Amino acid sequence: MMKLKKWKLLSKQDISPSKWFPLEKRSYQLSNGRKVDDFFVTTLADSVHIISMTKEGKVVMIRMYKQGVDEIMIQFPAGRLEDKHKDLKDVAVKELEEEAGIKVHESELKLVGKVSLMTTKATELAHFYFVSEVTFNSKQNLDDNEEIEVITLLPREIDEYIKQGKIWDAPCIAGWELVKRKYL
Repeated sequence: MMKLKKWKLLSKQDISPSKWFPLEKRSYQLSNGRKVDDFFVTTLADSVHIISMTKEGKVVMIRMYKQGVDEIMIQFPAGRLEDKHKDLKDVAVKELEEEAGIKVHESELKLVGKVSLMTTKATELAHFYFVSEVTFNSKQNLDDNEEIEVITLLPREIDEYIKQGKIWDAPCIAGWELVKRKYL
């Protein structure tokens, strides 16, 4: 087996077009000495995805328009780690209540795992939490640019939606598969 070595980061420069899309131009030196001076990486903050199940065994999901793919998608409630959050669990608690109207305590959240979304061109990791026996005990408190429909699906319906291509969001599919293997 070949012995691989990490590239050496020589420099990075923030060339972000806006605060909503951070971008760095990086220079690296490869293990063979060659230099790569024009490598671009987005440094989006990590995201948190919350898989929650009601007392009746239904999984809470949301439908919303996603600008990048110009489609209405079915996903789990999710949010991005921002300065206003103390940690990833704080994001999970706040986003679940904001997007789905479900209030939980951090102690109820079970860590599922994490995945890298784009290993070559992005630093962002998607973190997943699972919480069971939730109830709709609060109200949605959406951001000004959010329109979200809350839906509930049985686990077998999620599997069928994935099979039929009705759910095709990569973090959603990854999180669902991790939850099934770890908690269901």
